[in-house]
Amino acid sequence: MSPSDIAQADVDDVRRLAGRQVLVVGDLVLDEYVTGRMTRISREAPVPIVEVFDKEDRAGSAASPAANVIALGSKASVVGVVGCDPAGARLEQQLRQRGIDDRGLLRWPSAKTSTKTRILAQGFTGGLHGRQQVMRLDDCSPVPAEASRACAECVSRLASEFDAVLLSDYRGGVIDEASITAARASGRPIAVDSQGDLRRFHSVNLLKINQAEARAALGRQDMRAGGAELRRELRIDLLVITLGADGMLVFDGHGEPALVPAVRATEVFDVTGAGDTVIGVLTLGLIAGLNPRRTAQLASAAASVVVRRLGVAVATPDELIEALGNA
Repeated sequence: MSPSDIAQADVDDVRRLAGRQVLVVGDLVLDEYVTGRMTRISREAPVPIVEVFDKEDRAGSAASPAANVIALGSKASVVGVVGCDPAGARLEQQLRQRGIDDRGLLRWPSAKTSTKTRILAQGFTGGLHGRQQVMRLDDCSPVPAEASRACAECVSRLASEFDAVLLSDYRGGVIDEASITAARASGRPIAVDSQGDLRRFHSVNLLKINQAEARAALGRQDMRAGGAELRRELRIDLLVITLGADGMLVFDGHGEPALVPAVRATEVFDVTGAGDTVIGVLTLGLIAGLNPRRTAQLASAAASVVVRRLGVAVATPDELIEALGNA
């Protein structure tokens, strides 16, 4: 196959990710980035003083795969919970700016919008544009049980309009037995990205986990043999275990698992949200009927784009094609 043929194949496969519709169900977080300059050490304690000059909001957690789906030319809606508070209003604004449909967004009076504040210091050494994360402040609360039940009702009402349901479980309470049951009842393909109990997600079409989560679930270090056993145990069509800089293992039931190498980024700045990019691309590939191992290659290339950027980021079709060409 000539280079031009390879490039055309990349273009064709990336185009197949567009025109889909995904319902993303999960925990929503407002990601706040506070950037300043570290100018001196405090007289009060041996800590640096960061003089703030910029603040930026991003819609994180379950909103991140939704944003990646949209960036690749498809549509995404979210089902999740925000509080009736200033942080919730800011998160809603970010959803709108990303073009994420919020029909399934519940504004719950007794809920508190979860926030993660990252403090970044700007300097002249290291990091993209000289910005380096020095601290993260988490202010996260689980959603009320009644709000979780309302989310499940939203899934039941909306899922039939979509090509697939993506469950993004950050252990905040939205993904419970009721929402999982509602997703199953829809008859739509189900993709899962979970940090919680994996065995709740038996018989789903796609499960993506990282290496640490796989080891915790398996109680062993051998990812190849253990992953194959986990896939059979849970009766999953496709299991993907991400390995960070070592790529990802793809278990699709066709022979030995495939190791898909990571596409090397020229400069890794921030891995925040890379897993969300991966599950977004994997879900679109599932809907599009792409070969799972090929879809994993696309997901690896997309991740190589977002790790070069600050915070929750997305890869566009053109950027994904370019990354594939550099793989």
